[in-house]
Order: sequence, then structure tokens, then C-alpha cells
Amino acid sequence: MSRISKTIMIALTGVLLSACGATAQSAEKFYQGRQVRLIGSSGAGGGYDVFSRMLARHIVKYLPDAKIVVQNIPGASGLVATNHMYNAADKDGSVFGDAYSTMLLYPLLDGANAKFDVLKLNWLGSISRALSVCIAWHANDFKTLDDAVVRQMRLSSTGATGWRSILPNFYNEVGGTRFQVILGYDSAGAYLAIERGEVDGSCTTYDTLSATQIDWIQGKKITFLAQFGLQPHPDLAGVPMGLDRIKKPDDRQAAELILSQQEMGRPYMMPPGVPADRVAFMREAFTRTMKDPVYLEESKRANLMVDPLTGVEMDAILKKAYAMPANIVEHARAILKRASGK
Repeated sequence: MSRISKTIMIALTGVLLSACGATAQSAEKFYQGRQVRLIGSSGAGGGYDVFSRMLARHIVKYLPDAKIVVQNIPGASGLVATNHMYNAADKDGSVFGDAYSTMLLYPLLDGANAKFDVLKLNWLGSISRALSVCIAWHANDFKTLDDAVVRQMRLSSTGATGWRSILPNFYNEVGGTRFQVILGYDSAGAYLAIERGEVDGSCTTYDTLSATQIDWIQGKKITFLAQFGLQPHPDLAGVPMGLDRIKKPDDRQAAELILSQQEMGRPYMMPPGVPADRVAFMREAFTRTMKDPVYLEESKRANLMVDPLTGVEMDAILKKAYAMPANIVEHARAILKRASGK
């Protein structure tokens, strides 16, 4: 390389480094002292809300002198909030929010009333993978998954598009269970209904259960009938995997696609159209929070599981899911359609 070429290369490198530095400084200046809103997709006190309020208390340390206000926009099992984030939320970087894990594949597998494109949302990362469980109250006579095959089992749930409804309904189709989903409860009420004997149990995520009902687990007040994920949870040794009961290959592939959304169980997003430097700044703040020792210790004390994914890792999983073969996607859709009675 000639001396002139080397001089040009050095100059261009300096310009690029200066531009990157200016971009980072620009994003940092934007967040300096700003009020940032965190949109919560569930009602106050639910599992998603608990995780989001914990995140808000700690991520603010990585946003210079900023303040975070949590605003709950519940409805339709996260659909209202996700539609809001995509269409109505400010796109200047001052708003981010959580999402129900079911929203990640919702446009692919159902899509009713969805007014968002998952691949155009800016994903910051996920706090934890999620694994679902179906549980029964210790005082009733549902002790194994087979008990829910031979007779009807009533389960409390929130909305029809929420995971507490989707999981048992689709498993009725592929696993032969006779779960009856009782709709209309809020997140806290769904658990209270179990204690009151209004229902026999519920299907929920293990991390939500640990975060909000740890006394049930420690006091052996519930029976774990099955766990539903791609891999077993280390805390649930001896609890059977729901996938193992699915014998038909096409049903198994469809179930694996449906359950893959749990790999991103506690996701956070920004609207489309946010300047790239501000998305990058928030992604970095999220990643730093996931490694923050104070955040990790406080989460541990609150029984909140932290097993994070970065925004880049989420993008890769979502692109793979949305590129699945059409026949698998169609079969998964058909199962869910029958499960929802459509």
C-alpha cells in the first residue's frame, strides 16, 4: 500500500471512529435527564409486571439521570399493548415495553386483530427463557397428567389469546387431555381461584409461579402435572415433559414451533422507526442490567429468574421461526384454530 493510500485509510478510520463516538454521544445526550415510559402489557401485580418493575428500578442506572415511569396497558393477553407499541407509542426512543411471549409468534400462528410486524419491532432482549407447567391444587385428586386425560380438569385463565389458555387448549388436541379453560380472571385472580377451589388448577409459566407464589412451591401446596418446553427445567426433576406424550411426528413438529416462543419468555421491545443509535443505546443498557450484580441479587431474593437473551439473539430466533416450512406453520395454525374453537 502506498504512503498516500495509508494516509487516506488512516483518515477514513478516524472519520468513522469519530462518527461512532458522536452517535453514542448523541444517544446519551437524548436520554440525559429524560422521562422514559415502560409500557407493561399486563395488569399491576402480574408476572410480567413484577419483572418489568424490577427492570425499571435497575436499567435506569444506565440511562444518564433519566427517570422511568411504568404504565400498564393490559388487554387481550398482551395484544392491546403490542398494537399500541407498534402504532401509537412515540418513536423517538422514549418508550419501551414488555410483551407477552405469545405475541412473538402471534402474527404467524393466528394474527386476529394483530396490527404489528414482529420483525419490524426493535427487540432489546429477554430477561429469561420461560417454561410452562400445568399444576393442580394439592387437596384435589389430580395427581398426574393421566388424571387430566381420563376426566375433565378445570383451569383458571385470563384472556383467550393468553398462554394460560393457548397451552391447555392446544395440548388437548395433541396430548389427549381434557382441560377445560375458565376465562375471565386477571393474573392474580387466576391463582386465587385455585386456592378457593373454583378451579382444579392452571397452566402457567414456572418463572411466574416462582415470582408470585413461591410459598405454594416451598409448602408443596401444588402438584406439578407436566412441564412444557423444549428442554426440562433443572428445578423440576421428575416432572414429565409434555412433548414426550406427543406421538405423531407432524403434531410434535407443530408443538415444538408453538413452544419455541418460550425461549424468549420475558421480551422487551421498542417501536419501529426509533433511531438506530437510540436502539443500540437501550440494547446496551438492557444487556448491562442483566449483568448488574445488584439487579441479579435483588432478582434472586424476589425469586425472579434471570436467563437472558440479547436483542441480537432474539432477532435470530424470530427470523428462524418466521422462516419455518409452510406445512409446519399451517399444521400449527390448524391445531391452534381448533383449540380456540374458531
